[in-house]
Amino acid sequence: MSVWHCAACGGENPERMRFCGHCGTPRAAAGEARPPAEPPRAQPMRVTPEGSGAPSDEVIRSFVAGQVADRMIESGRQLTEERRLVTSLFADLSGFTPLAERLDAEELLGVIDPIINTMAEIVGRYGGFVEKFAGDALLALFGAPVSHEDDAARALLAALEMHRELGRVCQRIGDEAAGLTLHVGVSTGHGIARMIGGQVRLDYAVLGDSVILAQRLESAAPPGETYVAEATYRLAGQRFDFEPLEPLSLKGKSEPVPAFRLVGERRSQDAAQSAIGMRTHGPLVGRARELATLTGVVDALVAGSGGAAAVIGEPGVGKSRLTEEVREHAIRHGVRWLEARCLSYGAGLAYWPFADLIRRFAQITATDDPPAARARLDEAMANTDVAAAVPLFARLLGISEAAAGELEPEAYRRELHGATTSWLRALAADSPVALAIEDVHWIDPSSASLVAELHTELGSDRVLLYLSSRADVRDEIGAMLSAGEREGSSPPVVVMLEPLDEAAMRELARDMLGGDPPTALIPMLADRGGGNPFFVEETIRSLQESGGLEHDDEGGWRLRPGFTAGEVPISIEGVLAARIDSLSPEAASVLGVASVVGRRARLLLLEAVADEPSGITSAVAQLVSAGMLDPASDGLDDAVAFHHALVQDVAYSRLLRRRRRELHQRTAEVAEELYGAGDDVIDLLARHLYLADAGPKAVDYLVRAGERARRLFANEEAIVHFGRAVELSRREAAVAHRLPDLLLTVADLHELTGSYDEALRLYEDARDRTGDVRAWRGIVSTLRREGRYDEAISAADEALAGADGSVDTRALWLERGWTLSVRGDVADAIAALETGLELAAPPDAVTGALLLQLARAETLRGASETALQHATEARRLFETTDDQRGLATALRIIGDVADDLGRLDEAAAALRTGLEVALRVGNAEEIGSCLVNLGFVEQRRGNLAEAIECDLRAV
Repeated sequence: MSVWHCAACGGENPERMRFCGHCGTPRAAAGEARPPAEPPRAQPMRVTPEGSGAPSDEVIRSFVAGQVADRMIESGRQLTEERRLVTSLFADLSGFTPLAERLDAEELLGVIDPIINTMAEIVGRYGGFVEKFAGDALLALFGAPVSHEDDAARALLAALEMHRELGRVCQRIGDEAAGLTLHVGVSTGHGIARMIGGQVRLDYAVLGDSVILAQRLESAAPPGETYVAEATYRLAGQRFDFEPLEPLSLKGKSEPVPAFRLVGERRSQDAAQSAIGMRTHGPLVGRARELATLTGVVDALVAGSGGAAAVIGEPGVGKSRLTEEVREHAIRHGVRWLEARCLSYGAGLAYWPFADLIRRFAQITATDDPPAARARLDEAMANTDVAAAVPLFARLLGISEAAAGELEPEAYRRELHGATTSWLRALAADSPVALAIEDVHWIDPSSASLVAELHTELGSDRVLLYLSSRADVRDEIGAMLSAGEREGSSPPVVVMLEPLDEAAMRELARDMLGGDPPTALIPMLADRGGGNPFFVEETIRSLQESGGLEHDDEGGWRLRPGFTAGEVPISIEGVLAARIDSLSPEAASVLGVASVVGRRARLLLLEAVADEPSGITSAVAQLVSAGMLDPASDGLDDAVAFHHALVQDVAYSRLLRRRRRELHQRTAEVAEELYGAGDDVIDLLARHLYLADAGPKAVDYLVRAGERARRLFANEEAIVHFGRAVELSRREAAVAHRLPDLLLTVADLHELTGSYDEALRLYEDARDRTGDVRAWRGIVSTLRREGRYDEAISAADEALAGADGSVDTRALWLERGWTLSVRGDVADAIAALETGLELAAPPDAVTGALLLQLARAETLRGASETALQHATEARRLFETTDDQRGLATALRIIGDVADDLGRLDEAAAALRTGLEVALRVGNAEEIGSCLVNLGFVEQRRGNLAEAIECDLRAV
């Protein structure tokens, strides 16, 4: 693997690292002169005397914190304001005030500076950024300016190390530091990250509640303790042990705040396998072939054949869960399973995973002092017949050992490689050994070299090297294992984990929910998460918590009517945000623009909207290579599509609202210029103008899009478009006059699709604004559909009583007669319907509906032949006017009348045709009614199987 060397400390780092894993210094070209590494802090930035506001790289690096300087230089000396998921850590010394009273200022500096510098160095080691110092306290950010998928865990690890190191530093300082303790607060949430200040001073800071909450938790924490907010606990709960606290009453918070006391890092198997809190229990689904391959490798190991295997896939695809299953199989068959894990903040530290391996083997914890750690190491190695390795391992773990310490670096490297090989060979003499190293994409070059050497030297021993990694370093892993192959040895087994198919996602959802998932859930999970198991699990969990998934009347699950997927779960956001931050600034910027343009974006449109059109080709190529975008050409235009909807959501969420509005407006203008404003692009234009808050023009285009969707019977889409037009009309004075008609349109669509509560609310809103007879009709109709007959008749009577002679009241007589009919008052129903028909008006949809309900009432009265004539007349009227909604009802009533007359074949034909029309229209009531009535007809025709099928569909 290619590497670069930090000029600040000399540390060796993998090529992909942006910051030195040893000291946290931003990457520079190899050999470039660099100032000594400073603690990561935000300092004033000096601007050139000319006041140009464009400082040189040297000035930026000298006076702005290292990580921020690196990001500024990469992005053209500017950091865009953006919304970020940040874990904030606030640490404060207890005992500082009495110490300040005892000592003069210079003596105080001698005590405080080593402590604060140590805490800052700890933050830097875990990839955090010290936003500010305040005397005896500091605020550190994890997730800004650079995100990592495990920022919450990094913050908690930093907090634990701060507590441990404080005692050591105070011991070195002496009596003056006696009694100093630390209390820490940690909180995760969204904030606005930005540069603040001007030409005299420039700082990087995050504004958000999580920063404030971290400080409040720190104030509540007793000396020596760390208090953690609920969001941080949820992100890191699998990796650490916590003690729940009674909700805390904190300054500035109206309600008590849930909080937890951090106890320590968990050493359980789940924690060891879960760097970012991924679930590792539950059934293994969709991986039968991969599991068979890997258990076959284990079986070969048991039979005496060692080798190497690698499991490769994107984050969350299930590498750890599959490994857990392989591990259990290996242990059942007598294999000694050894584990180590590479960490993102350990990628620059030589032999990090092997140090982790030895700590686990010897059961050495972070709280063990050097003598205790050495005792554990001696005990663990006592029975392995590799006494010579102990001093080398002790040096690797940072335990003082003079003999090994005298070796030069190259000699130590050779001795360590040989000792590790001998140790594993000795273990394998007793039983087969599997050495599992997870997250090899973060492996340091020294460890990669040792892995290759182990593969060579242990090829004939009963040792299996089992590696797991992400796909972006697949070639490097192949090269590492190939470098260690011996002639005649078996080639490494490489298993590529692909996303789950829909059947596997359904099984996974069934396990999580304890029952069958809703039918519509699986396509949504596939669309948003692309079959990634971690994304699937976290999305389901988020849907349950937000109420998007709810229990139905039968004890199963359903998606809440009208629900649309909301915010991305923060566990997923952290993973995807880290991937976005690994991109070049140009690619990240294009990804943000693409997230605005849409799930699928034509390159011509994307290029016209982007800030830097000339860089689109290379940026898109990087995004495709990173697996964030997929080519999606349709034969006419080159295009790209987001690999996961979640990637689009995270990229979009990082943009500030004003930036989103600006890009939506630009997208609409460019799209209209390129493609016109015809029906083929009206949905796109309407969406972008709405999100740009473009006022009257947005309402015009939303109405056009809604009408088009309604013509195509795409009712849900029509509801979205008209609903957005309603929203804009409520707050835009220039289009407020359109609100009543829009309310009636949306209400009618909700009534059509069976969302009666929402329909009633909108009808009542329109009635209260205008008293429109259409609103009254909708209220009566909806109450009838809900079975609230008395209320419906009272509403019809109230509307009729208030109508003057200029108002067409036929629709009110229709609804009154219809309600009386279904309530069983047939004579009164016929009288009301005939009154409506007697009112002078040209034949229209209301006339047809009056005829249909009259036919229905006449059937109930026994006048079926007359009823059939009226229903047939209504059918011809609806066919003439191409009223599909009315036609569905007409066919259903014709079928009912024909059934009543004993013409069963005629009835079945009419009901089946009516069902086809109702399905095309999307009329929930008519679909159910046609099915129920068809079930009765088929039963009477002797077709019991078809009758049951109809009834089940109706249910």
